[in-house]
Amino acid sequence: MAAARSVREGKISRPEEQTEKRSVSSKQHLLKLYGKRTESNQKLRAVDSFDKGMDLADIARELCVQRPTVEVYLIDGLGAGKEVDHNRLGNQLDVTEDHFLLLQAELSLKSRLREVKQSCPDFTYNQIRFVLACLIRDPEV
Repeated sequence: MAAARSVREGKISRPEEQTEKRSVSSKQHLLKLYGKRTESNQKLRAVDSFDKGMDLADIARELCVQRPTVEVYLIDGLGAGKEVDHNRLGNQLDVTEDHFLLLQAELSLKSRLREVKQSCPDFTYNQIRFVLACLIRDPEV
């Protein structure tokens, strides 16, 4: 009877509401881990060039930056919802499916990128941020 009263009063949420709350809070956790995300002309040019089929080294030469900077531009674009081929980018960053799953598990447990990096020293920050950007874009990956 108390449960029925709680349901009428709106105190018990439906399972789909609980799932939605969990995914929102996990997305908030992921966004906090990711940090600031700003757009720039360079980032937009990098995304456009990547979409046209250029590889990371060629984009770096075109933009007069180092390859890791191009990686950041594309990862930031992916996290911001730009149309970036995440499979192709993952291949160029040497992130296998096993790597992705390992980093995904670590990201769910840690509150800072530095902690993930310390737990997984064989991965670069850009590889970690790539997985994070994929999860921000689609938490159900």
